[in-house]
Amino acid sequence: MGTRSARLEEFGDDFGWSMLEAVPDAMIMASTAGDIVFANERAGTMFATSSTDLVGRIVEDLLPESMRKVHRADRTRYRAEPTVRPMGVGLDLLALRLDGTAFPVEISLSPVWLGGELYVLVAVRDITARVQADDRLHRVLKMLDATDDAMFIFDADTLRYSFVNAGAERLVGYSSDELRTMTPLHLNPDATDADYRTMVATLLSDPTRSLVRRASLLRRDGSEVPVEKTYQVGVTGSDGSTWVIGVARNIGERLAAEAELRASQEALQEAEREVAVGEDRERIARDLHDTVIQRLFGEGLRLEAVVPRVDESVRGRIESVVEGLDQTIKELRMAIFSLQSTGAAPGGLRGRLLDEVTAATDALEFEPRLQFDGAVESIDDRVAEHLIPVLREALSNVARHAEASQVRVAVKVDDQVTLTVTDDGVGVPDEVLGGHGLANLADRARALGGTFAISSGPVGGSTLVWQVPTYHPA
Repeated sequence: MGTRSARLEEFGDDFGWSMLEAVPDAMIMASTAGDIVFANERAGTMFATSSTDLVGRIVEDLLPESMRKVHRADRTRYRAEPTVRPMGVGLDLLALRLDGTAFPVEISLSPVWLGGELYVLVAVRDITARVQADDRLHRVLKMLDATDDAMFIFDADTLRYSFVNAGAERLVGYSSDELRTMTPLHLNPDATDADYRTMVATLLSDPTRSLVRRASLLRRDGSEVPVEKTYQVGVTGSDGSTWVIGVARNIGERLAAEAELRASQEALQEAEREVAVGEDRERIARDLHDTVIQRLFGEGLRLEAVVPRVDESVRGRIESVVEGLDQTIKELRMAIFSLQSTGAAPGGLRGRLLDEVTAATDALEFEPRLQFDGAVESIDDRVAEHLIPVLREALSNVARHAEASQVRVAVKVDDQVTLTVTDDGVGVPDEVLGGHGLANLADRARALGGTFAISSGPVGGSTLVWQVPTYHPA
């Protein structure tokens, strides 16, 4: 039995009942048969009635229907062995207000002997607020576990982990129990204790500040995973301890994507450089052919025209100069062909057209002038396969029939491919107009949906025009 001072003795039994009214919990006394014989005012408030209304009821009236049978059995067992103890250890207990609403409770039982008869004093505590807080905490923890990011919380003094989420377990391969025996030094092989102490001191100096670090974490299997970690100081606890919250994100895929992007950018820059070089080579080749070689041919022709009118002593020197010009022209042609590729590479079709012009030089005894206008390399492959033999046939006809001293070949590309071959010869002989060669050129044009025409000039010479659409469906 408890002890009270002499000053309280004068209150007799009123002291005990006053104490039961003063406690913050609901206090109910029941007989071993379950009848309620006492209820304090707090009990009436808790169960949504008056304490007077509770007296005379049985305790099972204050329990949900599903618990009443079990409670009657528990009450019988308690009568056989009455002790001071909590009720339903490890269970979620519910009580029932008389308005029908259930609420979570903690219940403690104490045996009381009055007049030789056993009664049970029941202390009931409403833990609704605590359960709601626990539920909110549980939901927060589940949300933290659901995130892909890893969360590590460690003590600012000891550096030991106090909390890790499921993301941390997935990231490093350790269980939460294992991690709570470790510190960040166990996972970061490149950092020292001094590094973390300095970081913690920086965070403590300004609790609103966060720090971002990149590092590699060592997984349980020995592999490393690159992460980006964000650190911030948490709220100081009632015991004076301070937590540091670290959130780590696996950036392996991001680093791989960045590396791939850099490689793509470097490849693009290299391609742009190659295109620029190709365009420069093409421009240089075009300028050499259309300007330098043509001028050299012109100067050579002028010198050859002078030869019959000069003395023998000078003729040899002029012929030597002409031979030198021819050799220079050949060397320039070789330079042009080295600048321009053939086949499907950029400048390929242009190179093939140059080849045809050069091949006709010997038969013509001079080199035709070739000009381009537009994107020659955009010409459809089907058109290109007809364009080459058409040019070859046109130059062959000039060499065999025109008696020309100059030939100009122009290839223009827009929505049409137009090949124009103009010479200063004798015009178009009848045998050419009636021959199979021109008919073949006309057939090629019609097959591609185009046109073909050849005509003589008013004072000699001829002009051949072969025109077809630039693009054709497959």
